[in-house]
Amino acid sequence: MRHNIGTYGIKFMTAMALSFALTACQSAGGRLTVVDPVASGSGEQAGQDVAPPSEGKRKLTVVESPIQPSGREVSVTRTHRMEAASIEAWLSEDEISIQTTKLVKPGTATEDPQYEYEASIVNINTGQSRENTGEGGAQVDGYMLVKENNSPGGRYSFIQKWKDKYTADNFVKNRATGQTIQIKGDNYLELGGWLNEETYILAAGSMSGRGEIRQVSAVDGKVTKVPLEDRDVETFTQFGVSHGRIYYTDNRQVLKVFEPGQATPVSLIQDVWNFEISPDSKYISVSTVAQLGGGRGSELLIYDSAGSLQGSLIGKGDLISDISWSPDSAKLAFDVYTEETTGMNGVYIFDTYSGMVSPLAPYYASAEPVPHPVYPLTWSPSGQRLGITVDDPKSLIVTQVIDFK
Repeated sequence: MRHNIGTYGIKFMTAMALSFALTACQSAGGRLTVVDPVASGSGEQAGQDVAPPSEGKRKLTVVESPIQPSGREVSVTRTHRMEAASIEAWLSEDEISIQTTKLVKPGTATEDPQYEYEASIVNINTGQSRENTGEGGAQVDGYMLVKENNSPGGRYSFIQKWKDKYTADNFVKNRATGQTIQIKGDNYLELGGWLNEETYILAAGSMSGRGEIRQVSAVDGKVTKVPLEDRDVETFTQFGVSHGRIYYTDNRQVLKVFEPGQATPVSLIQDVWNFEISPDSKYISVSTVAQLGGGRGSELLIYDSAGSLQGSLIGKGDLISDISWSPDSAKLAFDVYTEETTGMNGVYIFDTYSGMVSPLAPYYASAEPVPHPVYPLTWSPSGQRLGITVDDPKSLIVTQVIDFK
């Protein structure tokens, strides 16, 4: 992955460009509890070791609701700052694979800037680094990138080995025996998920059209084509799998669901910008771009796997562009962009147990305006640490790893 000029950066800038065309507005009756870590007057700055805020909360102007009783608040114990670095992968709770970016030659009116990139392994607790010899999905055996996705029960894994940024070889692995089976067929997308413990669903993509949906047996590697009858989807951009069901968005931004063997999908939710299924498959977080009172804005809502709304909205702004569940499904991190300074801005954490929303900007941003992530939000294996990478005027980019209590 490269600096924010790369794929994710382009996606984010495209989303930001769209957000300028959207006017945020408030919907009556929306309820949201937000914990303000700076309301207690601690004055802690991003990049410092901070004590968890013990008191103080406020009601944002984007909602009209009395403050709800205190629940289990998300508390931050410490932040770790890494300049000019982005996280490639979490190797353990304490070690991460990072890529350091160095500006070699500034850009001109006629030439793009030139960068150098260096991969390494860093211990978050000690700050010590070592050479990356292929860990964390780095180049291995002639492949540019290797990604592994374990089944819900951990018996199998689905492995994608990318030859380049367009094509991949796929494998299933029995994690107990180590047996690996190569899966037949071309692959152009990273989209897929586990239908159950022994079945992986892959949206393979194509150089022309949407390509096939494949059902892969982790037991013997057998591949079966999954039929889908839907003229409103030309290519899959949003795709997920959970508890025997396949979810995707169509060309009209409608979230749909179907089961293998049932070729006609069911429409669940309209105006969907992005969705993410929780690792335990109980919830679907959905960011919408919808018509609200004459204007347009983005909301973040939680649904169950059947498409039923759970509770009320948890985020609101001009655009919600980055959604990431913690591995234990206990927390949901998301980024909100709002042109108005009185609205929600920056990265927030939603706690699924208490229903509370906590802003993280005071821990990774030392000044206004609040910067937004230029790389995906990344969780440690336990869900107790979150990596946030933003632009930095001095070091190009900076990554803050936030420790939760």
